[in-house]
Amino acid sequence: MKNGEIKVEDTEENRQICLKYCGSCPTYKRNSLGKSEPGSLFCARGTSCAPLIKEINCYCPACEIFDKNHLNIGRFCDRK
Repeated sequence: MKNGEIKVEDTEENRQICLKYCGSCPTYKRNSLGKSEPGSLFCARGTSCAPLIKEINCYCPACEIFDKNHLNIGRFCDRK
């Protein structure tokens, strides 16, 4: 299944799950992604509006949402 075929629900529950992982993510912190929309749950909402994101490390594979929705790396804070 390709990421384009996956629909992650954009819910408050999923956002709270996401923030457990994003909150400790070096890429998220370094680029202040919490200050730009969407700010979290990138797998459901699209890429961040923060300019020039420098990827440092990705914690998404550890996230419950990643596993539950059978996601693949490549559709998160800095990529569609």
